[in-house]
Amino acid sequence: MKNIPILAALSAVILTGCGNISPPFKAEQTTVTTAAPTVSAAASSEAESTVDEEQVKHDTFIAEFFDSNICFVDTSTLVTEAMKGCSFDNETDNSNGVQKITLKGTNGGGTIDVMCVDLSQAQLDHDMEYILENFGDYYFGQTSAQMSGITEDDFVSNYRMTSSVVSKGKYQRYVSVQKSDGMATQFGYAETYAVLNENKLTVVSGAFLSSDMMERQGFSQLMSNFEGNVKY
Repeated sequence: MKNIPILAALSAVILTGCGNISPPFKAEQTTVTTAAPTVSAAASSEAESTVDEEQVKHDTFIAEFFDSNICFVDTSTLVTEAMKGCSFDNETDNSNGVQKITLKGTNGGGTIDVMCVDLSQAQLDHDMEYILENFGDYYFGQTSAQMSGITEDDFVSNYRMTSSVVSKGKYQRYVSVQKSDGMATQFGYAETYAVLNENKLTVVSGAFLSSDMMERQGFSQLMSNFEGNVKY
């Protein structure tokens, strides 16, 4: 079975009403740590095979998700309410089913993507928790990668949780970043928040990087404003 490539950036998808979305995909690279000398070659091969198998399953789900009968729902009210009192200069591009908000502070900047997808006609053969975890992890990877020059080694906190109750569930993952080169320090924050409720998947995902720790805190508060306006 061949890997199915993954979407390079969700903002590039082409929406054609309520139907299939056929974006260009780009595979995410999976790094496998080289086994220690005490581990047999067979054990190493088996571990690598397991990782590859999981990656194939993940890639397949993402491809199925965007190729299913999904429909984007307007999120303008959510964005308007959450952005009230925002201290950052901002611009919103509402296209291709996603509202992309560009933020600019005095010492840094970032983006927030907001979207809502109606899954009522999608007929995805997965339970709610599986959809939340896989799509949440996928989107968080896309979002955190926007912080140029930042790697997981720069994460000073890393939180991830998925919960579900009856017919609704939510996914949340966030990281704080602090990176110093001896001359200056960068502070960053990335978060993906996704709620699946009444067959609608609402996603708010953003990343911000600044040389001012207070701007990072302001961005974190802005993300909290969005979460407070997502129905759960």
